[in-house]
Amino acid sequence: MSEDHRIARTSHPRKARGIRWFFTIVVILLGISLFVPTNYYVTRPGSAIALGPMIDVEDGKKDETGSFMLTTVRMGEANLGWYVYANISDEADLMQKQLVVSEGENNEDFVKREQAVMDNSQKIAEAVAFRLAGYDVQVENQGVWIMGTIEGFAAKGVLKIGDVITAVDGVRTPQATDLLQQLSGKKAGDQVEITYTRDGQEAKTMLTLKPLPNSQNVGIGVRPDNKQSIVIPKKVTIASQGIGGPSAGLMMALEIYDQLNTDLDLTKGYKIAGTGTIALDGAVGKIGGISHKIMAADKAGAEFFFAPEDEADPNSNYKEAVQTAERIGTSMQVVPVKNIDDALAFLQDQKQKPKQS
Repeated sequence: MSEDHRIARTSHPRKARGIRWFFTIVVILLGISLFVPTNYYVTRPGSAIALGPMIDVEDGKKDETGSFMLTTVRMGEANLGWYVYANISDEADLMQKQLVVSEGENNEDFVKREQAVMDNSQKIAEAVAFRLAGYDVQVENQGVWIMGTIEGFAAKGVLKIGDVITAVDGVRTPQATDLLQQLSGKKAGDQVEITYTRDGQEAKTMLTLKPLPNSQNVGIGVRPDNKQSIVIPKKVTIASQGIGGPSAGLMMALEIYDQLNTDLDLTKGYKIAGTGTIALDGAVGKIGGISHKIMAADKAGAEFFFAPEDEADPNSNYKEAVQTAERIGTSMQVVPVKNIDDALAFLQDQKQKPKQS
């Protein structure tokens, strides 16, 4: 055997060992990146989930030929690996942590808040759907629902997510605006008596006011919402499967309304996805992460997508949704909605989808 062949044969193992070491180092670095935190959350496309199996209306019908689908966004704290991925991928975005969770709020608090908001959204969706179907719905404002507390303020460590403030200095506060009204005109250092309920039990506490960030007003440091008692004439069960946030309001209202109308199939055989908060008057509100929801709906085969529209907003959900739909080349039609009536009018204009043979 020639010397050249001996050299060639002995050099291959060295080269192989070098390649193995290279990939070993890469794997180690990737592993380390999983434990390096950042000050960001990463968002990605979630799922488009049919609401029919999730929602049951007493004496309602479930014979629709198509489906209404809520859409979700996958969100989590971004480690270094996800940070790098989000900067090179069109399917992931970064959000600064302080835009997702309040200072001093942990991930558990965030999950509780999102679930509480989802519960409230469900109740409002039920009220809207039953009213549209001609039923009497009773709505009573019960107080100011605590969705979170701010670090460094008196409410932190005293009030919890889910508590309901019912009075300030003995004056009832049925809505969040009433809380603001009772605190207006007061100054930093003043103390107020807060009456609140927790797990059905009433309690009182004295809290000292501080200047609110980026505001000329003082406050106790809470993220408020309206807690309402909504009484509907039939039982509705919603298995939300741990999904949080208010953005499924519109689609839940449509599904409930469809089940209440036993002689009508709103879907007409189509897969209909969408997003948007819902108010008691049926108004549809803006949400976050709509680009990811468009991608999720497209992947699930949706044919229509309802997107909140605000013509005065240059960055409205609808405009962003259309841009994303064009970018990914979907055949799904994006439909602008300002009110649930817009969605219903669009559906009524559609012809029944031919059955596939």
